[in-house]
Amino acid sequence: MKGLKILYIGDSWLGSCARSLKEAFRRHSDITLDEVNIDLMIPKSKNKFLRIVQCILKRYYLQDLYQEILVRVSIFKPDVIVVYKGGPLEADFIDKLKAMNNFIVNIYPDCSPHAHGQVHKEAVGAYDLIISTKIFHPKIWKEIYGYTNECVFVPQGYDPWFHLKSFPPKDFQFDVVLVATWRQEYGDLMKKVGELLKDKNISVSIGGNGWIEHRDDYPSNWIFAGALHGQSYINWLRCGKICIAPVTQNMIVNGKKQPGDVDSTRTYELAAANCFFIHKKTDFVTKIYDEQSEVPTYETAEDLVKKIQYYLDNDNIRKSMMMAAHMRAVPSYSLDSRVKNILKYINIKNKEK
Repeated sequence: MKGLKILYIGDSWLGSCARSLKEAFRRHSDITLDEVNIDLMIPKSKNKFLRIVQCILKRYYLQDLYQEILVRVSIFKPDVIVVYKGGPLEADFIDKLKAMNNFIVNIYPDCSPHAHGQVHKEAVGAYDLIISTKIFHPKIWKEIYGYTNECVFVPQGYDPWFHLKSFPPKDFQFDVVLVATWRQEYGDLMKKVGELLKDKNISVSIGGNGWIEHRDDYPSNWIFAGALHGQSYINWLRCGKICIAPVTQNMIVNGKKQPGDVDSTRTYELAAANCFFIHKKTDFVTKIYDEQSEVPTYETAEDLVKKIQYYLDNDNIRKSMMMAAHMRAVPSYSLDSRVKNILKYINIKNKEK
């Protein structure tokens, strides 16, 4: 695989999984990498007026993106095109690239490829190979999602340049910290936690999109940091003695239940950042971390609160588990390690093609 040429297509903003994986590819000595950054060619805005304008211009932005990809392909002549998730790419364009004798791989990080509209649903089925970060995807790829292309599993990981912190935090601003985009499932969990912690002298902070809009559902003394990206994401997590790591298990798509998450990027990032965390219990997580010595898990809000109180009262146990989880994750759960596995699958399938 010496000198493998990869054209990488994905987002480029600091802290995005797409960027972190791209940099892991770039650090690999046997890879020559070129890139097309979707977010630089198809802008997104929080401003309502600009969102309307961008929606009107979406087809023009998309055609511009397609033209840039075709130019890079013609000049760079990649051995493989790697697309992270795929966002706006359409099945017809993927088929066009394949007709030009390109081998196209999708690194798929989301729980369900059906949850992002019909265009995306069809596009996912057009790739030569799907490398999913979800352990349950390969077994149900055809049965549940209806695809005929091959799907294999390589888990998420931490970015050693971005998430890795060699030393534990020295000072803590909060007892408990959660950083995650608001979802109903997470919102209900933390609402119950707030009720159970009522009148307890425990400080809590929540970061992430969507929480401030639900501020009235939670205790008045809780701190809401809003969206956290880049280095502020890791810095805020390291402000908490205990971090909460939920996963989305209630996945309903078009009124039908589909398999939910068993891990998330937090599963690896928190350990790398030397954070002590309590993870939502799943069979997968209990296989990659020891519950008794590395990462404790919770099943219900009541269970979570009980463990929060226990570990706040036992600093030495908390610190010991944090260090053990860090040692478990570093470097085995890094994106650099994941890239080695990704390349094995790419090499096998590329030779078959």
